[in-house]
Amino acid sequence: MNHDDEVLLDRLRVIASIVDDPPPWLDQTARAALSTRRLDGELAELMLDSDLSQTALVRAADDGVRLLSFETASVSIELQIEDVDGQLTLRGLVSGASGEAIIEMASGSRAVPISAQGWFVAGDLPRGAVRVRLRALDGTAVTTSWVSV
Repeated sequence: MNHDDEVLLDRLRVIASIVDDPPPWLDQTARAALSTRRLDGELAELMLDSDLSQTALVRAADDGVRLLSFETASVSIELQIEDVDGQLTLRGLVSGASGEAIIEMASGSRAVPISAQGWFVAGDLPRGAVRVRLRALDGTAVTTSWVSV
């Protein structure tokens, strides 16, 4: 690499550190992801994300609703994340387990019971990374991947 290239790279590094500084929430989210990882739980595979789907049947019509579906061999978790006037509400339906759902966010976690019909709801959630961890009555531990909302 010649001297001109070195000078150019140094200038680009300075510009990138000023202009493209990581967003303030990134550090907090990364720390939360590492501090809340569980090696004893089964990771539920993302089967559907309406933000990524190309089919009209699962696309939310820009109404502020996002649909997610996660599965393991024995448990499925369906999530609906709704944004109403900046307030996020997560509604979930669990099949194959009962107990409680722990909603994990960069700012902390919140446990909510799963009803006898398999439903749970958590409102007033902050924007950022979120995941759901099931603490089932039979000891089953299932965790979804982190999703940015």
